[in-house]
This record gives sequence, C-alpha cells and structure tokens, in this order.
Amino acid sequence: MKQLKLTGFVIFLFFLTECLSLPTKPQDVDDFNITQKFIEDNVGYITIITFAQYVQEASFEEVEMLAKTMTEYRDQCLANSKLPQCSKLPNDALQEAICAMEGVPQKHNFSHCCNKGGFERRLCFFFNKKADVGFLPPLPTLDPEVKCQAYENNSKSFLSKYIAILSQKFPKTEFEELIPILEDVSSNYDECCEGDAVQCIRGRSKVMSHICSKQDSISSKIKECCEKKIPERGECIIQSKDDKPKDLSLKEDKFTENKNVCEERNADEDTFMAKFLYEYSRRHQELSTPELLRIARVYDDLLRECCNTENPPDCYSTMENKFNETTEKSLKIVQRECEHFQNLGKDDLKYHYFIKFTKIAPQLSTDELTFLGEEMVTALLTCCTLSEEFACVDNLVDLVIGEICGVNGNRTINPAVDHCCKTNFAFRRHCFEALEADKTYVPPSASQGLFTFHTDLCHAHNEELQRKKDRFLVNLVKLKPELTDEELRSSLTGFTNLVDKCCKAEGPEACFNEEGPKLAAKNQAS
Repeated sequence: MKQLKLTGFVIFLFFLTECLSLPTKPQDVDDFNITQKFIEDNVGYITIITFAQYVQEASFEEVEMLAKTMTEYRDQCLANSKLPQCSKLPNDALQEAICAMEGVPQKHNFSHCCNKGGFERRLCFFFNKKADVGFLPPLPTLDPEVKCQAYENNSKSFLSKYIAILSQKFPKTEFEELIPILEDVSSNYDECCEGDAVQCIRGRSKVMSHICSKQDSISSKIKECCEKKIPERGECIIQSKDDKPKDLSLKEDKFTENKNVCEERNADEDTFMAKFLYEYSRRHQELSTPELLRIARVYDDLLRECCNTENPPDCYSTMENKFNETTEKSLKIVQRECEHFQNLGKDDLKYHYFIKFTKIAPQLSTDELTFLGEEMVTALLTCCTLSEEFACVDNLVDLVIGEICGVNGNRTINPAVDHCCKTNFAFRRHCFEALEADKTYVPPSASQGLFTFHTDLCHAHNEELQRKKDRFLVNLVKLKPELTDEELRSSLTGFTNLVDKCCKAEGPEACFNEEGPKLAAKNQAS
C-alpha cells in the first residue's frame, strides 16, 4: 500500500508549492548576504530539489552527478569569486549546468528550453514541469500554474487556508503570532510564482526559521525539528502537531453570543473572519481543512443575513447548530466512502471508483481516469482505519478533486464538472458527491477494438495484466455508460475468464478470435 503522510499532504497542498522563482525586487545587503550564505550551505539540497522538479524523469544518478557538479562550482567560486562564471545568478548557473549534462536534455526532452536564455529559459523550465507524471508513483498535487493562478486570483482567500492549518497544528499560538508567518507565506508565493528554485527554497526556509524563532509562543513540540538541517527540518515541522490547551473550550462565545458581532464584523471584515477561522480551527483539531473552510463560509453567509435583521443576536445565536449540520453532512459522505472500503476488497473498491469517475467525466483520458480511481483507493486505504478518519479522508479526497479541477481549468470536461469546480472551494466536494452520469456525453459509435484480444495478454505480468483489466473497464464504461455497475462488473469478470480460458488453450489466438466477439455480443445485448 502506498503510504501517504497525512498531515504533510494538507500543508504540502497549500504550502510547499512546486513553483520556483528568482527575486524580481532588489534585496537589501543584509538579506543578500544571508541568501548567499544559505545557497553556499545548502547547494546540494537546492540542486536535488530543483533538478528533481524541473526534470521529473531524471534518475537519482543523474541528480547526484549534477549535485557534485554544483558543489564543485560553489567551491571554485568560494576560492575565487572573480572568475567569470561566478558572476551568474544562482538559478542561471544551475540551469546552465543542467543543460550542459551530456545527452540529458535530449533524453528527457527539454533541449528546447536550453536553446533559450535568461527569463525565457526560466519560464520554459517552469512550464515544462508535469502535473500528471504517470511514470512515477502518483501523488495528489496541483499543477504549479494552477496554484499560482489561484493565489493571483484571490490571495486573501488562498492564504486563509493557512490560518485552517497553522491554528490546528499549533493551537497555543496567539492570533497576533500568526500574522507575521502569514506575511512570510504571502511573500514566498509572490517570489515563487515566477520560476526560480533558489529564492523559492530560500523562502520556504525563512518561513520555517521564523516558526523556529518563536518556539516558546508557537509550540514546545518542534524543538528537535528546529535542530535539524534542511530539508529534514521543514518536513519534521510539517509532521508535528501540538496538543490543544486544556482550558480551551470547544465553543468561542464571542462569535455567537456577543451582541456586538455585527459592529465588529463591519469594522474590519477580513480580520474578523480570520479571527473566527483561527479560533474555530484551534478548538477543532479533529476537522479537515475543507470542513473548517465550509464552516467559515456558513458563518459568513449567515452573518450577512443576520446583520440585516431587526434582532441580529437572536439570529446568530443558533450558529452552532448550523455548524453541526454542516459537519454532519460531510461526516456522512466520509462514512459512506469508508463503508465502501470496509465492504469491498481493494480491487472492487478500485473498480467502484473507476466506474464512478468515468460516468461523471467520460471526456477524461483512460489514463487520467485510472489515476483518479487509484488515488481514491489510496486515500481510503490510508485513512479509513485511523482514529482521525474524517479529517484524513476529507483532506485527501479533496486533493483528488483538486486534480480533476486542475484538468478542468485547462480544458472544460463537461458542464457539471465545470460547475462544481467553479463553486466555492470549500463546498466543491459536496458538489462532486451529488454528480451523476454526464447526460451530455455521446459515446463512440464503434467499440474501437475494445473486444479484439491477442496473445500478448498471455505474456503480460500480473501488474501489466491488471492495468489492461483496468483500462478495459474504463473504456467499456465510456462505450456503454448506460450499463449498471453490476453489468459492468459482470463484463469485467467475462474479460478475466476469457483471458484465463484462451491462455490455457492450445491455440490462444484462435480462441481470442472466437471468444472476443461473444463477449462483445453479450455487452451489446445488455
């Protein structure tokens, strides 16, 4: 089973962006010197992270080779900073070293970037990165371009997620302490969304250093983390979680019982909502990031109504009931998904989501649909046996939905999916849960060779044969979306039996030629 680091994924989605950047503003002398020292001390880590993200197909041996080259480059420049090559910007030097690796640009198809220079080359490497890397074990992560666009479109909303995350992880932290951290995060996004590794990695390190400099007021659980080096320090902090203060009640009355709520909200709406999200998040560590954002949205919407009534306090005094209703609805969705996990074996669970996703979005490619189904299985296998089941499932499944919406942002899948992706971020999961088979979809008129089989099936190893079964099921749903789940599973069983029968026959090819049309006729009859 693929292991997902749960807490880490929530932070990674919003925090450790794959976007890489160079500074676009002049640095002051002190900051420049600190950055130079950071680069010198961490050239190996910077090289590994950058090369692995710019050229995802690269082998570890190739990464090691570049790290050695860059370490030698650093040593040369420390010995004699007046050498011509030492006047280059760090990211330019790194990209030039990547391009100089014999045969590597051609092997991994980025030589077109190496033919460019300066800012154009930087952006070429940036946009050459792949969100869906089928040659690697899949991780749910948003396309960097999508992340940056989301931040650019609504930076306030985007950064409010950090308040769902930091308040939960470090509930002893005062609200005033979070503001400088959020400013660091905001600055990091401003730097990271233009394409250079060095400053982006440096920016991440600054955020972690800020957190470590405030251990007394943020958390007593990160002392050992802060003693580690990059990148272990950041990963350790991400995985840590402090206990909720014993005197912290589940309910903060000043947001539901205070008679002056509307006046305080109207005075500074952004700060008021940020404080609400902070207080609710640190009191409810059991909730997911999306659920906390749903509750914040419910609170904001209801306050808009209540503050326009004759007696606002009577109106918003029932807020807690609304919060509970929202969480109950989300909880039922998770419980239903974990019941699938409990009642179905791993393969049947996968087939369930293959069918579900293909009916919802048949316009996606077969590879995209199998990827999404596998990610759902990974999320449920990881989460449904944990005590924090709800938060875990809700967080990870939201990342799978993020993958769908990332694709939809580049090309419209269908009107229903488009609607869910454009709805409020917090409620898109509820929207997807209600989706049924796409009624606008017109299936192909012919089977396109779906029922034509050959002896290569007999030589396929277990994993390869399983992939062929997965693809057969997805393509069958695309061809016959009106079939019920039971009929589709029956056809998959028929495919499995056909392969087993023909591969044992004296003449497999003749058997496939005979049995394939029978399976096709059976599906046609259905």
